[in-house]
Amino acid sequence: MRRHLLRLCLLLGALSLSAPAWADIGKFEIDGRIYTKHLYQNNDSQGLVGLGNPFWPDTISGNNGVGSELELNIRGKVSSFVETGARLASRFGERWHDWWESGNDFYGGAINTSGDSEGMNSASYMKLRGTYIQVMPGILGIDWLRAGSSDLGMFNPWTIGKVRYIDRDNGRGYFAAGHVGNDVQYQLGIIALPKLWAGPWWSTGIGDPALSNAFWSRDWAYAGSLRWQVADGTAVRFVADTTQDLEVDLSDPDAVGSKNPSCLDKLGNAIAGCQANHAVDLLTRFASYNGTVDIESDLSDTLHITGLLGFSAQTINQNLVANGVARNQGVFPVVYKDTQDFAGTLRFSANDPFDSGWSLQAEYFNIGAEWNAIFGSRREADVLLTDGFVGGGGQLPTLNLANEFIDFDDQWVESCIGWTGGTGVLSYDRGDNRLKAEYSFIGYNTNKQNRDVDNTYPDFLHGDGFTDTALYDYANVTDRGRDPRSVYHRNQDRRSQIAMVLAGHQFDIGRGLDVELKGKYIRDDDFRSHTTADDDYHGNIFIGRAHATLPVYDGVKVGLIGQIDHWDEQKRTGTLQLGYGNDVTDKQTGGVTLDILFGGMKLRYYLEYVHKFQDRERQPDQLWNVWRSKATIEANW
Repeated sequence: MRRHLLRLCLLLGALSLSAPAWADIGKFEIDGRIYTKHLYQNNDSQGLVGLGNPFWPDTISGNNGVGSELELNIRGKVSSFVETGARLASRFGERWHDWWESGNDFYGGAINTSGDSEGMNSASYMKLRGTYIQVMPGILGIDWLRAGSSDLGMFNPWTIGKVRYIDRDNGRGYFAAGHVGNDVQYQLGIIALPKLWAGPWWSTGIGDPALSNAFWSRDWAYAGSLRWQVADGTAVRFVADTTQDLEVDLSDPDAVGSKNPSCLDKLGNAIAGCQANHAVDLLTRFASYNGTVDIESDLSDTLHITGLLGFSAQTINQNLVANGVARNQGVFPVVYKDTQDFAGTLRFSANDPFDSGWSLQAEYFNIGAEWNAIFGSRREADVLLTDGFVGGGGQLPTLNLANEFIDFDDQWVESCIGWTGGTGVLSYDRGDNRLKAEYSFIGYNTNKQNRDVDNTYPDFLHGDGFTDTALYDYANVTDRGRDPRSVYHRNQDRRSQIAMVLAGHQFDIGRGLDVELKGKYIRDDDFRSHTTADDDYHGNIFIGRAHATLPVYDGVKVGLIGQIDHWDEQKRTGTLQLGYGNDVTDKQTGGVTLDILFGGMKLRYYLEYVHKFQDRERQPDQLWNVWRSKATIEANW
């Protein structure tokens, strides 16, 4: 009997040694999300996003399509000191009508009847995102150390900005956060530069005609943030970053494609200092430097003041960066020279100081003509108080805006480089009533005569006319006006005024009918060339909008939207040599919304009709009759 018990114990021991080790399920979390979007418009474009990237051939851009996305978020608690995480998400490209699209492209893009015709852009493959390992040592003033993904939200829009939603965890690097005593907190980051968008040619070398073999896997950004609680209600914060884009020195004989592989000149003579040593030298292609110091102070329970001072600079190696201003029709995210400039803002807020419902905000801003935050926020942020020109999307101090991969109902952002002036906002919020009135005056540090937009300053090709974000086309074949990145012009003497009034009231009708009215007037003057008055631009922009929403059942809400635009623009488009024409634009927009929240599922539907007539003096008139809609269904668990 003992012999059998011994054998049993040995067998169980062997099984325990050979069995896999399983993690404690209490240390493991997973949640998910399914998101479906349906776009419709009365045109013949096919895709899942209204505006894609105009420079990349893809099969996802278009206004007619249905697609779904699966997202899984995984978090693991390794110990009390270490946690990990990752996100798995299918690529948002496969349309329901693709059925069995595998991602292959056997026919070179030719039309065919196979299920392997659209390429990887239209395949729902899973992509690994959001991976990180985070350590919380709890010693030496270190709160945590992280290797892996981050949304970069620990800095600010003037330096390194929080990444836009679609890229929210694509940024990766090494990060640290901690404190010194009770009053000082710090955060540090060494961040892998995205090979696309963070540099000249919207890349760290890829696609640059000056480079035959871009070297981008050694390109990094370095950043730090230090917040000091000076006193109760007063804090000072310092944020700084630099980006370093490196390329191989082709004079090095060890480099691939070296100009001196044998270390001999054309006459066969030895080149001084040239020697192969199996180590490659690197040169800086482009470097940027941005730093800010800001202060926040509570003067009282209701009075608040914030101020910011910033410095921006860049160095550009013209031997390693081709001139995109000259070669790309002025569409280029940096000034083609070394630059440096300053920026500052000062904002005062009085939040209902007399307990009457009335509040006041005032802001002064002055942003240099050559400021540029190449790695700053590109959208989903706002650095100024004003409602601005495009309305709602915000202003950002960069030429690197991201107004692509969006749908017709998404908000736009605009560049505020060179803006100087002030904004005042008076608001009232009490009970069922709310009111807001704003006035902004904007001058321009970019005002200049005979600016070199042929070789140095990018003008983004389209710099005239009020921007129509509702009916936008990258090629400008529909004459949609000024590119939001167009801050430089050959001749500019511009000033702008923006007045806005918003009123809202919730009526005791049904479950509460909420009605909001918004009126906006923009006076935009640009005297352009000082040599003549025949090119002076005068824009009078009137916009009126009404929005009503009514809950009709638990979790069910319907809405109506209406907008009227009238743009009277004198000397809107043309040239100094051929003259300018006067244009008048009238646009009417109407829409209905439906929002349903049921059992954890969210459904939203928006149907819109746009009628636009453009009376153009020097070009044929244009007419739009556009029906379009967007439906989204989302469930999280």
